Amino acid sequence: MKFPSLICFAALALAACETVPETLDPTLFGTQLEQAEANSSAVSADASLTTLLERPDLTTEQRANALYVRADKRFEAKYNMPGAISDFDAFAALAPEDPRISAIDRRKVFAATEIENAQRRLAWLQTLEAWFNDKVLMGEITVAAARYKSSGLTPTDFQLYLLKEGGFVCTGEGEVVHRYGPKPAYAVDAVWCPDPSVS
Repeated sequence: MKFPSLICFAALALAACETVPETLDPTLFGTQLEQAEANSSAVSADASLTTLLERPDLTTEQRANALYVRADKRFEAKYNMPGAISDFDAFAALAPEDPRISAIDRRKVFAATEIENAQRRLAWLQTLEAWFNDKVLMGEITVAAARYKSSGLTPTDFQLYLLKEGGFVCTGEGEVVHRYGPKPAYAVDAVWCPDPSVS
């Protein structure tokens, strides 16, 4: 009579073991993190780190390190400063003894000041170029891209670079980015990427 119980217990234990996710290979994680750190594009680095952080198999240490790198990238590029603050806070919660925490408070104060200044500027009339930059700082590049697209105006060279890195601008055939006046060299063949949500 004891055998069925033992079989059930073994089956439950086996099922439990099978549902426990394996942790991400440290070498693979290290490679992905190094690539993100070396990436000169804050936009693509942010995207790759966001994908990495969505993995359920990261260890606490791996998740903390990925959060710190994404926060650092956002902070240095002034790309999504609110997100940088959130990442710094999440990192500190996961790794309270990490020596990098000593510099976080100072960086958060700077980021908060940048956010406050951007919000103040956004409350007033701005050129589209300045408005775009502040929206990017606030983590709203999708909104900023839509505004440029609807305006028909041509982004600056650097803004077009950000839009390309974010997947908003492509090259080839399609709705051209530059519509009016002499076309700058950096905007040649630049078109708005098709909306993947529209079939």
